[in-house]
Amino acid sequence: MRRLMAERGVGLRELARQVSYDPGYLSKVVNGRKGVSTDLARHLDEGLGAGGALEALRVTPDLRGTFASDDDERLILAARRPERLDREIIRFLAEALAAEYRQANRVASASMLKAATAQLSVVGKLTREARAPLRGEVLGIACQYALFAGGLNVNTRRLAHAGACFDRALGWAAESGDADLTATALNLKANAAWADGQVGPMIGLSQAAQRSTSASAGVRALAAQLEARGSALRGDGDAACRKLDEAASLLEHAAGHPRNENEPPWTICFCPAYLALQRGLACLYLGRNARAAESLSVGLTELPPEVAQSEWIAGYLMRLAVG
Repeated sequence: MRRLMAERGVGLRELARQVSYDPGYLSKVVNGRKGVSTDLARHLDEGLGAGGALEALRVTPDLRGTFASDDDERLILAARRPERLDREIIRFLAEALAAEYRQANRVASASMLKAATAQLSVVGKLTREARAPLRGEVLGIACQYALFAGGLNVNTRRLAHAGACFDRALGWAAESGDADLTATALNLKANAAWADGQVGPMIGLSQAAQRSTSASAGVRALAAQLEARGSALRGDGDAACRKLDEAASLLEHAAGHPRNENEPPWTICFCPAYLALQRGLACLYLGRNARAAESLSVGLTELPPEVAQSEWIAGYLMRLAVG
């Protein structure tokens, strides 16, 4: 903030007038004695012409201190002058997203949504200017940001916004040629369709995600689980069980290979415990309550510690209680 003020020759009082904030409060912000709200970050971003980067850098306290100050400078420079993009900026974006995925397992989605939306806006600007040889990497990281923002929107029932995020992700994934990203975008669109009560698109999208043999076993397992859930909603128990067994086989294959070699690090929930939860849901939809309770209990007990307290677990706990 100080650097941008000096660069533009804008004093504290003038900036305060532009953003309609008290100069005394802004002085405390500059000196680190007051925090920055999302609203203030947005106004400062506009007033100082930071291209969305100041708003994107307004992260939760648990993420502060994770990155070096020159990373922040690089992000601001990239947002203002996308043609100056380099691999260090891409590295920063990837590390920031990984930290936010970890944070999302501990806090409510609503608390992260504004920051994620601002970050996606910055990354989207980078895709418009990125050129070879970095374009493929930029498209990949942009796709991951769009998937993350879309997931937060699903969790907060903003399904139209989620759909827009997933559509952007699918376009970037298709251009990049990344089979895992493409299949994951289809999977998350299928999950959004489930949240919206659209069983047909849920099944069709999950089937589309399974067609690419280039996608990892873990990603295809998630697609098979989604199709099984849709089949159960339609009352087709045989199809649901068949797809769950297929997912189990894919998960077994994925478990035999180190994630850092064969599975993308952002792959969502391809563990046996998650499969048990899906089996429990399928049984619940089919009216097999005793088996549903057994599978849901197993899944909830065996979830990895890093996701056991996640917001989305509440839905499974509620179904177990009702069942």
